[in-house]
Amino acid sequence: MLNTLDLSLTLEKATYKSEIDRLMHQLRVLQTACWEKKLPVIVVLEGWAASGKGGLVKQMVSYIDPRGFKVHPIWAATPEERQYPFLWRFWEKLPSQGVISIFYHSWYTHVLEDRLFELVSNAQIPTLMGQINSFERQMVDDGVAIAKFWIHLSRKELKSRLKEYAKDPLTAWRVRKEDWQQEKHYDRYTAFAEEMLVQTSTGSSPWTLIEGDSQRWARVKVLTHLVATLTTALDRLEIKLPAPIIPPQAHLEPTEPNILAQVDLNQSLSEVDYEEQLAREQIQLRQLQLSIHKHQIPVLVLFEGWDAAGKGGAIKRLTDILDPRSYFVHPFAAPSDEEKAHHYLWRFWRRLPTVGTIGIFDRSWYGRVLVERVEGFALETEWRRAYQEINEFEAQLTSAGYVLVKLWLHISPEEQLKRFTERQNDVFKQYKLTDEDWRNREKWPYYEVAVNQAIQRTTTPTAPWTIVAANDKYYARVKVVETVVNAIQAEIKRRKRANRFS
Repeated sequence: MLNTLDLSLTLEKATYKSEIDRLMHQLRVLQTACWEKKLPVIVVLEGWAASGKGGLVKQMVSYIDPRGFKVHPIWAATPEERQYPFLWRFWEKLPSQGVISIFYHSWYTHVLEDRLFELVSNAQIPTLMGQINSFERQMVDDGVAIAKFWIHLSRKELKSRLKEYAKDPLTAWRVRKEDWQQEKHYDRYTAFAEEMLVQTSTGSSPWTLIEGDSQRWARVKVLTHLVATLTTALDRLEIKLPAPIIPPQAHLEPTEPNILAQVDLNQSLSEVDYEEQLAREQIQLRQLQLSIHKHQIPVLVLFEGWDAAGKGGAIKRLTDILDPRSYFVHPFAAPSDEEKAHHYLWRFWRRLPTVGTIGIFDRSWYGRVLVERVEGFALETEWRRAYQEINEFEAQLTSAGYVLVKLWLHISPEEQLKRFTERQNDVFKQYKLTDEDWRNREKWPYYEVAVNQAIQRTTTPTAPWTIVAANDKYYARVKVVETVVNAIQAEIKRRKRANRFS
């Protein structure tokens, strides 16, 4: 692929100046349109060291409004960033609606330079590229315009530019040891780039290959394609039908099998058994907290369930004995305006626990296929594709070493009504009961179908659901702590086995 590029292509100075002026004027107009239409834009600049990416960025930003773009130079991951899945730091930098984000290097560094220096193995590459494709597809599905450029240099031009930059005191600091390694291993790096381009040039986010030996040619071609990408994306917004206003669900087909109906809600514990078993499980969990710190294991526990199912009480018993310095509880309510300006998973990526800590989410990304689905806050196309997006997200977490525990606390409609009534009649608990709780109760059959489908479609070997019978609070609390303990123990055993055979 790359060896078919004609690297001798160039432009005369007068032609270059004329084209640049025209393109930069168009880019400024398009930037304004993106802001007005709330179109988020991602520009990925990849290519060889000294291929002119920095000069190109400087030229682009000199013409556009600085309030509407951000440049993200991507260097080696920091110690903090290495505590998360590799895409975490890029989710952090995603543009909000109407903003242009320019990535000077990007997530592709992980499958190129890190691969060259054997920071990732060849065996990991297919998984990483699959994660990148999923990430970019999710962005495009969410309305982001993506333009990706690979600026290619001949080996002779690469070596010449590195020498030239290294001699100049004003540019020598830009030449890294890693840049010289690219030149030294030119053929190998080219092979890695070829594989990356083939595997990650998709219909939703294709690569544009740029002949880079002539900087004039390269700049004009990049800007020409960027203008075309933005124009096309804005045109699609113009012809796109307005999103229909979907009323709350009026009908949901029954789900087979009905997983929730199979749960034995009569399971219970006496107070004596509860106190004895809870203490035993809590002590084990406290000991495991030291183990996950030692083995640098991140743990994430998701709590979902019916209103008044006892999530708060279960979370309290889960955390009672833990060292508060290495766990956190994050309750999720309706998204803020800032969160609505990003992909719905953005706010959850930002709050992931680091290695060696426990994160507890009271509600989670499953709101997309539950409350947002039933109440009509998400289009049908949005919540239907969310099953795949959720499975991809959770696969990235578990492949990065996370222990992911997903709990659905299940109670009967009769038990919920009993608890609602108790709260209504208790002045100290009335704050827990809202008008929305009563409205949600009226839609129990619709939520039941949505819950069943969510559990069926997102139960995977590495991220299974645990349905907790919660009519009896004693039983539910012990079951929750026991489930978390078992999941952490299983991961520690898995790691020990892996180390033994490695």
